[in-house]
Amino acid sequence: MPPDSSPAPRLRQELIEAREQLAAGRDAIRKQHDLGMPGVQVGRKLTALADAALQRVAESALADFPRPVADRLRERAVLVAHGGYGRRQMAPFSDVDVMLLHQGRVDRDVERFARRITQDVFDIGLQLGQSLRTVDESIRLARQDAVIASSLVESRPLIGSEPVMDEFRDKFRRMIGRRVTAQCADFIEARRAERDKYGETVYLLEPNVKRSPGALRDLHFLRWLWFAHAGESDLERLRMRGVISKFDHRRLVTARDFLMRVRNELHFHAGQERDLLIRVEQVRIAEKFEYYGSAGLLPVERFMRDYFRHAGHVSFLANRMTELSAPKPTVERVFDSVFTRRVEADYQLGTREISATQQGRAKLERHAGEALHLLDLARVSDLRVAQDTNYLVYRSAPNYSNEVTPERTRQFLDVLENPHSLGWLLRRAHELGVLEKFLPEFGRARCLLQFNQYHKYTVDEHSIRAVEEATRLLDQRSRVGSVYAAFDRKWLLHLALLIHDLGKGQEEDHSIVGERIAGETAERFGLSASDRDTLMFLIREHLSMNRIALRRDISNPDTIRAFANLTQTTERLTLLYLLTTADMCAVGPEVMTKWKADMLGSLYTRTLWLLQPDEDDPSTRRAARRAASWQALSKQQQGDPWFKRQLDAMPESFFASHQPREVVDTLSRLRSLTDGRGAAWGSYQSSLGAVEYLAGVHSGSGRGVFSSMAGALSAAGLKINQAETAMLSDDLLLLRYVAQDPDAPTGAAPERIFQISRAMERSIDSDAPPKFRRVWGAEAAQSQAALSNQPPEVRLDASLTNRWLIVEVFTIDRLGLLYELARALHELGLVIGFAKIGTSGDRVVDVFYVSERDESKPESDHRLQEIRARLEQVIGASDS
Repeated sequence: MPPDSSPAPRLRQELIEAREQLAAGRDAIRKQHDLGMPGVQVGRKLTALADAALQRVAESALADFPRPVADRLRERAVLVAHGGYGRRQMAPFSDVDVMLLHQGRVDRDVERFARRITQDVFDIGLQLGQSLRTVDESIRLARQDAVIASSLVESRPLIGSEPVMDEFRDKFRRMIGRRVTAQCADFIEARRAERDKYGETVYLLEPNVKRSPGALRDLHFLRWLWFAHAGESDLERLRMRGVISKFDHRRLVTARDFLMRVRNELHFHAGQERDLLIRVEQVRIAEKFEYYGSAGLLPVERFMRDYFRHAGHVSFLANRMTELSAPKPTVERVFDSVFTRRVEADYQLGTREISATQQGRAKLERHAGEALHLLDLARVSDLRVAQDTNYLVYRSAPNYSNEVTPERTRQFLDVLENPHSLGWLLRRAHELGVLEKFLPEFGRARCLLQFNQYHKYTVDEHSIRAVEEATRLLDQRSRVGSVYAAFDRKWLLHLALLIHDLGKGQEEDHSIVGERIAGETAERFGLSASDRDTLMFLIREHLSMNRIALRRDISNPDTIRAFANLTQTTERLTLLYLLTTADMCAVGPEVMTKWKADMLGSLYTRTLWLLQPDEDDPSTRRAARRAASWQALSKQQQGDPWFKRQLDAMPESFFASHQPREVVDTLSRLRSLTDGRGAAWGSYQSSLGAVEYLAGVHSGSGRGVFSSMAGALSAAGLKINQAETAMLSDDLLLLRYVAQDPDAPTGAAPERIFQISRAMERSIDSDAPPKFRRVWGAEAAQSQAALSNQPPEVRLDASLTNRWLIVEVFTIDRLGLLYELARALHELGLVIGFAKIGTSGDRVVDVFYVSERDESKPESDHRLQEIRARLEQVIGASDS
């Protein structure tokens, strides 16, 4: 029967049987996986299952060729498994990568054989990745493309000609052997490009278990490099030959088994290839793998700590082999022979590396302080640590003493004082196990997951990134950059950043636990009583400035006075400002925005005015701003009593956030409003990175204008950061919204601002509820946020201001939430004077300053309970 014709019933039945056997075999292997079979054994069984299916398909295809043709194919071609399939480490739904390798030119018979295998393999339910090449073509392509070369490192024959396979093996090994350095450089560059795509750090909270740093691909990468150097990629044989130590072999094998088991579970559960370990899967797998919780730690946090520890070990060795394999330029070799110098007879400093002498190695084997000294020398000299010296510290660190001497304390604080490459030094010290010898609590925080949507990194990585973000402030030409540059006790800030989150992972509030850690650290380091108190204050209150700046009306003098009473001194205020900024920047990409930076800076500046008695009195500045706006009015406007009444009624916050000409423009627009009409307009504010929308409504009281306009903005896709209202004279309502536009993050077009402004005007007195557009990915994000162990909550605070009740609503965000909350407050007969919208961990937090319509503050227990119950009804609906 010609092989290109439709398959005969016998063959079709054979394919059906093969498909059924494959499915049954996979189900049996899944059951063994569910019972706890190690990941590597599952991979071997899946590989054997695929081998049997492919060999059966190939034999069946050959049987349908005439005997001479089939014999010639067996003599001149070989079906080769490569990649993960060649390694015998298949995942349940990964591709079956094969290459049909043949001698001589490609003829019709070879092409027919290849097509037949492709079709039949697809028919039995395997995902095939196939190529058709001659031996010389495969070698040429491998030389040109590191990805192809890496996949061929672990090739093995399935069926066909052994001589062709031997020829390929021999030529491939000789090709690699002739260009070891160049081939390693190609492998390194290919892996670096993949790492950059899937995350720059091991400690991302939703890693890709195949491709992220420290994941399975780094294990494969190590095997490629060892194959290039030693002609071998099997871990056991590498250990037996002494290429890798027993210590490293144990860590790699344990990591491989853990990562493969996790990947197998992801595939089996999804019924398809799936390698991203999202939060939903983390929770599910932690439960399935029978992780248990404890005080302060969830099962998922224990599971992910194991993941990060294994990935960290793999990443460390991958980075080590990368540096060992990287070619050393000829110029460097020449310069090193001329310019290498010694430091204290312990270290040799070359043009790119610092390495320990025999005397230095003896010290590094015993003392954590010496390891810190080495890293400090490296960073001030802008040199990397030679890999043999680096590895010596890595192996010696577990045996270092935790004893803290005055000399070690001074050394550590001196290191913290210098911002140059401080993040690099701390991260390397942590990787090597040195940092925890100075800060023991840092060891407990190693790989500790923060299971929420807010943080993107583990506690230890976040803490080091916070220090890194602080040092980057030196390069900023901004208010906070100037404050950091002028601050002359940077060690205290950097120490506070290192320990500010170390209280996490325990049952008690992490700020309280962290305060105790700060006190113990101060005692261990012999700090003065004043510095001890300041350090404890910073850790206890490290979230306070964020909360006040982003959830309170910082134009309100009561807010500023309360914050000044909290900080008490300009040094504490400055430290808290710098710590808060660095902490927020280190949480994750795009957490710190221009608007948030402006809020923090404004709170800092206004509080500083109160704490520095030599500055102008705040009331003098307020009067000056009003006077400047009056002077900006035209003579005709100054002669109109209406303008004087509105200026007198306008809130201080409006003068603080607008130039006199903007105040005049606003009043000019409002002057024409009569008969209940309204007007809205907007402009992009580059300093805030957001659009400011202003609106005025004549006879605006009691009409639900705030919620209607908020709904119009949300319906247009805008994210409202802040909003405020004020009743001016003559029953004129002034509204202000600051909102980010995802459709135009760098500034919306005037046409879009105009259209949204008109929508705001149409919303006045409209009975139709706003229609909120669906955002791709929003439902998935909401289901992820629903994993939070923090329940929805309504908090009421009547103590901060004399006029307003402060309402804080914590819940999972969803489309139209702000509109529904604002509408509920309107229906309760309350007036919203000010609002801020932000995030707190997994949850959105909407803050409203509200009063009764007669301007009194809601205070009775019955009234407060009524407000709480109504808002809980709204957010309860969001969780159903």
